[in-house]
Amino acid sequence: MTTLVPEPPKAQIVSIEALNAQIKSLQSNAILLSLVQHAPEHVLLLNTQRQIVYANAAYLAMANTLELDGTYGQSLGGYLGCLHASDAEASCGTRPACKDCGALNAIKKSLNGAVAMQRCTITMEGKRDPLHLVTLTIPIRIADSDYILTVFVDDNKIIEYPHTLAEHAFAVQKLAGRIQTA
Repeated sequence: MTTLVPEPPKAQIVSIEALNAQIKSLQSNAILLSLVQHAPEHVLLLNTQRQIVYANAAYLAMANTLELDGTYGQSLGGYLGCLHASDAEASCGTRPACKDCGALNAIKKSLNGAVAMQRCTITMEGKRDPLHLVTLTIPIRIADSDYILTVFVDDNKIIEYPHTLAEHAFAVQKLAGRIQTA
């Protein structure tokens, strides 16, 4: 007997007005900018619909190197050109292959209130080499809105210098605390 797997639901997104309000609020937050804009880690803030609403300079530089554009409002996988998020019928986090995505699983854990750290490999459409990342996520609250502080570290650097993983994890937790108490 064959069991049919139901189609996963599409990710919900906020209205363009609400999205622009979130982005404007974060980009005008002087404390947030002073804490994360020039951090060496790739830092994103995601809204509760998993859309990018803030990206720091290191992340934008990585994206520029990968020749990506149109950061804000996109899902992480959609923005990075993940092979699984590129289907017009689906969106990031809704394909069967996504159940094993470390980035998605870390983000989902933080949406449920937990701090998370997961390894992930993002196979990008049209690119030969996938991204190997460690994703650290922490739920935070800024100006009465909930976000997921999402930090990416190149897994190849972690493998070469394993002690740096603990350093990054500590730095991200400290950063989240400073953002929320500011």
